[in-house]
Amino acid sequence: LIAPSYQLIDSVLVRKWCRYAEQGGNLILTSRTGQKNKDGHFPETRLASQIYSLIGAEIDFSDMLPEESRGLINAGKDSFSWNIWADILSPYAGTEVLAVYADQFYSGKAAAVTHQAGKGTVTYIAATTDDGSFERKIVREIYEKAGVKIENLPKGVYMEWRDGFFVAVNYTDDQFYLPVSGKSRIILGSNPLKPANAIVWQTD
Repeated sequence: LIAPSYQLIDSVLVRKWCRYAEQGGNLILTSRTGQKNKDGHFPETRLASQIYSLIGAEIDFSDMLPEESRGLINAGKDSFSWNIWADILSPYAGTEVLAVYADQFYSGKAAAVTHQAGKGTVTYIAATTDDGSFERKIVREIYEKAGVKIENLPKGVYMEWRDGFFVAVNYTDDQFYLPVSGKSRIILGSNPLKPANAIVWQTD
């Protein structure tokens, strides 16, 4: 379950998220989550303090950089740039750090964390990037750890599953073969998926 930048929260929602993870779900939250209450007000307490125990870390402060400036994040062997938004994290004991800010005033501080919550996990991605590459890496790592199959679709090809149907669209200039199994029934369109086309299929 991914809840990106879910700003307006209350204790009821936080308890639901906790139960989801404790019962075996993998919850992924991103920067700016929990900053305000349901009325859109900043609570008279520390920033996003309602989610600290949920994410296994405290948010010391948040920052953004001017348009012409960039900060660096290191995640494993990969580096990413950010300037849109960053929550600066101090993880609790037992929380795993997945990425750190690599330069400037933020150097060494956690930029993404995850921890075990009951039978599941809670992950917090603390920075927002222009191209989403940092967020993509962390999300893919969580999916892989959870044993969820991941498709490697090119940029511009989107595939969704809803109500028993797979739907894919192609916004690129090239045709693309989709992972439609031999047991599937194509209802609309064809495979390979041509540019500016859609396909709908169902798998028994």
